[in-house]
Amino acid sequence: MENKEIIEKLRDDKHYYGEFGKMFLSNSDIKVLRDNPEAFRLDTPTNENLEKGRLFHQLILEPEKAKDFPIADVTRRDSTYKKFLEDNDLDFALKTSEADEIKDLVDWFMNDNTTKVKGMKEYLFDFDAKYEEPMVADIFGHKFKGKADCISQEMIIDLKTSQDVSKFTRNAPYYYYDTQSLIYQTLYGMPMVFFVIGKTPKAIGTKPGSFTYDVGIFNPTPETLARAKEKVEHALYHYDKYFSQNAEESVEDIIYKGQF
Repeated sequence: MENKEIIEKLRDDKHYYGEFGKMFLSNSDIKVLRDNPEAFRLDTPTNENLEKGRLFHQLILEPEKAKDFPIADVTRRDSTYKKFLEDNDLDFALKTSEADEIKDLVDWFMNDNTTKVKGMKEYLFDFDAKYEEPMVADIFGHKFKGKADCISQEMIIDLKTSQDVSKFTRNAPYYYYDTQSLIYQTLYGMPMVFFVIGKTPKAIGTKPGSFTYDVGIFNPTPETLARAKEKVEHALYHYDKYFSQNAEESVEDIIYKGQF
């Protein structure tokens, strides 16, 4: 298939995350290949933080999808919650109270009086902005895929929520946002920026009854991208060694070695 045909097929999440999409490597594969290659291609279970982030993303960028977002109308995870999961063929779902926390955050973000995110919204809702835009390309001799949250004004924007925005730069390498930056900037040929919104409302001492949320804008540095390149190359070394057509060793025979 030509790249154009591949990209069109990857627009559908069913193909992007399904068997067709597994023909390509992605940033989510890099952490696994580098740190735990035995888990390569295992399904990653979802959790509260991931589902909150997905709901926030949809409410902001894909409101038509958010209408069908599964939310369990329960107060605790008991037998009623388990039945909801079974009925909807899910492994996890947000409770109403958890979803409401994200909806409150979205209401704050979208409010015209929230001046601190005005600049963000000018990019996110630019007339020519594109959402969930897929791309494929060769990176270090391997086929990679990616799907950008938003492409606006010649920039890739990744929209994230965080428990602690002030620690984003410290935690970014742990979550492999550094390798994501490298891979996406290579795929799309443009710079990447992270728009990060805190999930916890903060009271404003000088304005009783008012609250705000933390907001951050973060760009990768050349030094960060250089370290990310080493991490990607390490991951691809494991891929070639254990999973490529010319693999010489079995992942079942991994032995950790070192001195201390």
